[in-house]
Amino acid sequence: MRLTRRELLHLGLIGAGGLAVGGLYEKFGPRSDALTGPTFGQLLSARRGTGDGTLQVFVGGEDYVAGVENYVGFFLQHGGANGARIFGADARMWITPTADPSARLRPTGPIPSPWLGYAHPDGPPPLPQGLNAVHVNFSRPGFWTLIAETTTQSRLIGTTYIQVKAKGHADTKIPGDTAIPSVTPTVANNEGVSPICTRKPPCDMHQITLKDAIGSGKPTAFFVGTPEFCQSRNCGPSLDELLAVENNLHGQANFVHAEVYLNDQTQTIEHQIPSPTFKEWGFQSEPWLFVIDRNGVIASRFEGGFTASQAQTALKPLVG
Repeated sequence: MRLTRRELLHLGLIGAGGLAVGGLYEKFGPRSDALTGPTFGQLLSARRGTGDGTLQVFVGGEDYVAGVENYVGFFLQHGGANGARIFGADARMWITPTADPSARLRPTGPIPSPWLGYAHPDGPPPLPQGLNAVHVNFSRPGFWTLIAETTTQSRLIGTTYIQVKAKGHADTKIPGDTAIPSVTPTVANNEGVSPICTRKPPCDMHQITLKDAIGSGKPTAFFVGTPEFCQSRNCGPSLDELLAVENNLHGQANFVHAEVYLNDQTQTIEHQIPSPTFKEWGFQSEPWLFVIDRNGVIASRFEGGFTASQAQTALKPLVG
């Protein structure tokens, strides 16, 4: 069974920071500081015994694939209906391939999940300031539980679920695949997309099509997102982060941006038509960054948000 992101949200399987399975937990003992356990329910109970409160965990992506390295960017906020976003807190994560807290599957972890701050945030909090991130190789498809715990500031613990797909069933291209040579909109030809950039002011990543960038012999950073209408609210900050990398690597790599929707000016968000590039790549979410090598092969990908330092680290080995 495969559920859409909308269905996962409806079922409470994303951002379910206060997983209500307390009656199933078996206590390790008062204030236990155990970092592992035979089930994720027992581990979570033990970790909550050391914590100062609950945590809501919001995973930025949805296209996770078994058997490959997956980038998992996530956002944290205090528990409760009016919980405030948490900025600057390092975290650690445990994962386990089950949604059953009593399943006898020892969680993998703790996996360091550091805080990564934006190089140029739009302003002070509550505007976005960065995210936490980790790379994970999920061993098999199905529902996985993620336990996240802050390790700086107050000790907060929370959970969320994600659905991992079998290899060959990803929504879009994965590392190792050949990039699709899309004819993306440029200032010379908008390919029916208007406007070609909803950033204010527009970015300069519309000088060359993705097809021509792939054929240029240079590595390419390919960004897909709509700063004005982004449903995840991460498109604008991510594009600004990539602009900082473009400035650092000017002339050494191509930078291409494609919008999510066909015509942002004449339709409400509920009636938007996806752009040709968005449909051609099979995207179901935004934003995306693909780092493509000089041979047109995808070297890495970032779904749901990233920082300038992450994009720079991914691109740097490919230039020169």
